[in-house]
Amino acid sequence: MDNTTENTGTCVQVRAGIPYIAYYSNAGLKFAYWDSSGWVVDTLDSVTSIHNGNPSLVFDQQGYPHIAYFRGTPRYSYLTATGWQREEIDTDSSGDYISLCLDSASIPHVAYNSEWHDVLRSMLKYGFRDSTGWHVEPIDSFGGADCVLRFDNLGRPGIAHCAFWSESALYFSYRDDEGWVKDTILIDDATQCFLVLDDAGKPHISYHWEYSGDYNLRCADHVCDTWRIDVVDPGTDKCGLDNCIAYDHQGMFHISYHCPDSSQLRYAHGNFGNWHVEIVDAVGTWNCSSSIALDDTGHAYIAYCDQDENGALYLASQEELTGINESGNRVLQAQEGCRLFSSGLELLCFLGDDRHQIRDISGRLKASNPEVLGSGVYFISISKGTHPRLFKIVLTR
Repeated sequence: MDNTTENTGTCVQVRAGIPYIAYYSNAGLKFAYWDSSGWVVDTLDSVTSIHNGNPSLVFDQQGYPHIAYFRGTPRYSYLTATGWQREEIDTDSSGDYISLCLDSASIPHVAYNSEWHDVLRSMLKYGFRDSTGWHVEPIDSFGGADCVLRFDNLGRPGIAHCAFWSESALYFSYRDDEGWVKDTILIDDATQCFLVLDDAGKPHISYHWEYSGDYNLRCADHVCDTWRIDVVDPGTDKCGLDNCIAYDHQGMFHISYHCPDSSQLRYAHGNFGNWHVEIVDAVGTWNCSSSIALDDTGHAYIAYCDQDENGALYLASQEELTGINESGNRVLQAQEGCRLFSSGLELLCFLGDDRHQIRDISGRLKASNPEVLGSGVYFISISKGTHPRLFKIVLTR
């Protein structure tokens, strides 16, 4: 949807079936939305650029967007009837990781990191805005990386965050009647977390776990005053980076995430102990920056960047936007001499010394003879050694 700039750091939201995306690019902070004619893209701040974290996008009760983002210091931009307004939240050099929420009165609150110890370790800060301006406070002298802020059913803030950006402790900080409380979920090996609350206001945190060469996408939830851990995808290809989790109010959770060693964007949906994993797209080996949102019917929308295409921004959805049905994706294993056909048009030919097979995503063996396939999005996977590569083909009839 945007290949005019190098992009990273996405945040997608869906309102009334319309997707909206805030994202960083080498041309500044951008805001995009879909209308009947295609994508409309605005540059909101040409000074900011690509960063470690994502901007944070929410909507108020009147349907106006609000965005928190990093521009050397934490910034806040919001749309009114007269146009976009911009403010500095804190003069401190902070906010590379930042998360925005509006409370029941549409008052903005933010959580963000501030470099404190050194470039790798930071502190967690919290702020809110009233009629007199922004009020900020440090709430944890160690943490703040990948912070995500949410409000529970009683209007109390909770924040998931990591000690620093790589293989560190995972925390959940929340405010009760006596002040801020910090739960340590893991003492090490976690990174890149994201937070969602269920209908009861209970936290569920997706994160990437790494230990001694093992890599998992995991999810932690809080049950009976205890944190329990579930392995969502036990893949060995560093799966779980750039993860984002959403909840559909039917008891199901939805997670987008990156598996860089297999160059895959994946999508997991289910609940504790029961997950289904799908391949969404073939992407680069780093900086996928995925984010996920659900529409009112529970259909998933995933924004992400493909570094193999110079950071081009994409949106994958389970609802049709362009006339190409992308809900029936299949992966085909293509080896020596195999050709893939659609409506008599030869699309791809691979020659190599691998075994001659074509299989669909269910594992059914395909004939090596030309086959007519319906319109949709297909993936060609070339298995060479331990790092298969995926290539995307869009078929139209």
